[in-house]
Formats: sequence, C-alpha cells, structure tokens
Amino acid sequence: MSVLGQVADGAKSILKGLRVTLSYLFRKKVTLQYPEERPKLSERFRGVPALPIDPATGRDRCIACSACARVCPDQVITVTPEVGEDKKRRLADMTLDVAGCIFCGLCVEVCPTGALVLSDEFELAHSSREDLVLGLEKLHEIGGQFPEKTAETEESSGAQGEPQGTTPQAEAAKEPEA
Repeated sequence: MSVLGQVADGAKSILKGLRVTLSYLFRKKVTLQYPEERPKLSERFRGVPALPIDPATGRDRCIACSACARVCPDQVITVTPEVGEDKKRRLADMTLDVAGCIFCGLCVEVCPTGALVLSDEFELAHSSREDLVLGLEKLHEIGGQFPEKTAETEESSGAQGEPQGTTPQAEAAKEPEA
C-alpha cells in the first residue's frame, strides 16, 4: 500500500472516532458532580442497616430479641439487652460490622417490630476497619427518624409498628427543598 493510501486510511479512522465523539456532544449530560449532586437511588436499594428513632417515644423500636443477630449469615450483628425499670427488655447496645455485611436484608425481614431498616447510605469508604464497626449511636444517626404516621396511614398499612416501605432518608429526599 502506498503512503497516500495509508494517509487516507488514517484520516478515515480519525473521522470514524470523531463521529462517535460528535454524536455524544449534543446528547443530554449524564455526569453527576458528586458529592454536590447526589445520585437517585432505587426504592429497593439495600444500604447499611440502621435503627431509626420512633418520634412517638423518642427511642428506637428494638426490643432486643436478637432475631437479627441470629438470622445474619455472616454474624456481624451483636445485640446487648438490658432490663428496664418496667421489667421489659430493651436495647442497651448494638454493633454492626459493615465490613462483613453482605446487605442481604434478612435482619430487616425478621425484625418483629420493624426497628431495623435498610438505609440509603452507600458511602462506605473509611481509612480503617475499626471505622466500619458501627455502634448504637451511629446506627441511630444513619437511621434518622421514622416518618410520623397519621391515622389514615396506620389503617391502610395493616401492620402497626412497621415502616411504610421506604427509609427515613428516602422520605426526606422526596420533600422539596425550600
């Protein structure tokens, strides 16, 4: 092949590549300026398990039955119960090792009171493994608060004490910013 033929083939290849580039130039942009812009997560996203606070009582709904710890396939949940003054068992402490969690959601499904929810938390980068062991305070912080229920939503849900299918973060994300 002559030099002129090689130059023509090279020009043809460059124009093919530029055609693809130019086709994307006028399309809608899909890049997010993270962390200023947050990605929209699916409703069924399974993030870190969390313990939201019940606004009616000011506490979490956990009764320290340890069902979540027993059902966890990786045994990353530790529940420490305490007996209160009213002779009822309460949650004294809970730890969750996120480094070993497989985000299967079994702990949420087995919880009889709906105390555990899967949050929208997906930023799990930390500088040490110890930072991935979440205590009770951090689980409350990630969980936020359960949305307040009205009498209509309690009747329509059919199950008392369970969240309405979305996490508190998802509810907050739906509210328009002022």
